[in-house]
Amino acid sequence: MNRDILALDFYGKTIVAALASHDEDTDTLRVRYVLQHHSDAFNGAFVRERSNAQDELTRVFAQISEYTERTPLVIVGVRGNFLSFRHGTGFTYTESRSRIIRESDIDNAIHEALPKELDDSLEVVDVLPLSYIIDDQPGATDPVGMHGYCLGVETFVSYGVRTHLTNFKGVLGACGCEDFQWIPSSVALAEMALSSSEKISSLLIDLGEDSTSAVLYHKNSLLEAWEIPFGLDRVAEGIADQLQNDYPTALEVLRNYEADSVMDEVLLEAALPVLQDIHKELVQSLTYIQHPPTQLVLCGQGAVPVLQKALKNILGTRKARLCTFNKLISDCELSSPQYDGVLALLQYVVLREQNQVGITQVKEEGLLGKLFGKLGFNLF
Repeated sequence: MNRDILALDFYGKTIVAALASHDEDTDTLRVRYVLQHHSDAFNGAFVRERSNAQDELTRVFAQISEYTERTPLVIVGVRGNFLSFRHGTGFTYTESRSRIIRESDIDNAIHEALPKELDDSLEVVDVLPLSYIIDDQPGATDPVGMHGYCLGVETFVSYGVRTHLTNFKGVLGACGCEDFQWIPSSVALAEMALSSSEKISSLLIDLGEDSTSAVLYHKNSLLEAWEIPFGLDRVAEGIADQLQNDYPTALEVLRNYEADSVMDEVLLEAALPVLQDIHKELVQSLTYIQHPPTQLVLCGQGAVPVLQKALKNILGTRKARLCTFNKLISDCELSSPQYDGVLALLQYVVLREQNQVGITQVKEEGLLGKLFGKLGFNLF
């Protein structure tokens, strides 16, 4: 059985989308269509102007609809400094008389990991289970079917500012997309781009147009994540100063960057202060100081060799590489690093659905039905 999955990611003023077919019999993903759509109505996942945001996103959905006859599952990646992260722990007693742990016990434990009194300004975006505790014994990864009286779960919880998320939901709903799943783009990237050996001690940095995301792993555990409110926009300011151009021209130069000795020198000089500021943000965290990473993986629009080398030296990691998703089957060109986010989201949602992890599961088909119906498709 095949189904379609649509992933949306928002890099600065660019909407990035990828449509893929998932063959559930062979468990393979085929990327059928990708696009990048510039929109001044968005700044990441922050809606700047609702009416224009609705028009721009409707255009994206219309383009996607030309490549599918089914209503796709919709996954929305969110990024930006309106997100925050923290760990949580929840416990529950098994419900069955035989004390066999069921999926319902896991769901109960995950819900118990949420704060009882959440600030009214925040909304839970995602809850990722990290490991389970069975009768005070930590380290279980899949407790379903095991015996135990008390089940605990350690989680990584993502929050977002409620007003920003509500505005974003309003735009999606006005476009006919009323049912979807939020996933923090940085978490999806880190989970899918890093290998098991890299997760022993690594830092993933997603260097975007106007924000930077970072995720730290230690001993195969997700320790902390950051959303830093600047990125290549500051690099563009430095390029504008060097080349004596205006900012929009410098930003366009940066978007169309191609490696050569002259441009690399200009880029490096403009980027060094920004990369150093990213490091300053990270070392404010006690967790980062206690567990400095030995490996760096760089992704996003700023994932180019000259910045990879510079950031490796600034952070002091032993190894560094650029993010790659070479194992995907694709009908289209995926070389742009701006596609890293949507490619990670596509793989991550399938993995989570198969493992049945997280507080919210991906829902059945029926998403985008209103919009696709307006476009003349008979959905089934």
